[in-house]
Amino acid sequence: MRPKAGVRTPEGTVPEPAAGICAIVLAAGQGSRYRQTDDADKLLAPSLAAAPSPVVLQATLDALQGVAERGVIVVREDNHPLRDWLRVHAGTFELLVVRTHGLGHSLAQAVECFPAARGWLVALGDMPYVQPSTLRRIAAAIAADSLVVPVHQGRPGHPRGIGCAYRDALLQLDGDRGAQALFAERPLLELAVDDPGVLQDIDHPDDRLKPEA
Repeated sequence: MRPKAGVRTPEGTVPEPAAGICAIVLAAGQGSRYRQTDDADKLLAPSLAAAPSPVVLQATLDALQGVAERGVIVVREDNHPLRDWLRVHAGTFELLVVRTHGLGHSLAQAVECFPAARGWLVALGDMPYVQPSTLRRIAAAIAADSLVVPVHQGRPGHPRGIGCAYRDALLQLDGDRGAQALFAERPLLELAVDDPGVLQDIDHPDDRLKPEA
């Protein structure tokens, strides 16, 4: 069982969830490139190649646990195996079941259904290697008018922080581009992080990390 926030443990005090932040986990994609190779849902594949490990989505959710005061997982209506898995393993995260025609459309629906006082931490379900400390830094940096991007060795990554002032812009998203246009047209708060996980999504089976020696 995970210790409650604010409780002192042998490892230190468990941080409080970021107030006014909703974590949105986007898990409504088709995963077509992965299926072409393995004919499986990448979110339910082991997060480490050739080693016993949590499935990809479980690893993503574990890292996000307790980061924000509220969390939601967006899943496609027709993805019944993933929905069945989430009924058992979603933990404190709520589920939003959608009919969607792209990443942007999924995000718009989540923002509409899950308002947040400060903003949203938008994570991708297929990025299981982001460190919890990185997620907490991004969540803490979100202000009403901010767009937060983690940067590792000069390369921008995910997840992203989006302030509540951009709610109307988010509600206009459609198709599969996500919030790319939003981040392309406005000043960004870039957080330098020593975390290659912000650049590592899983599109193919070979993208999964090998177990450490």
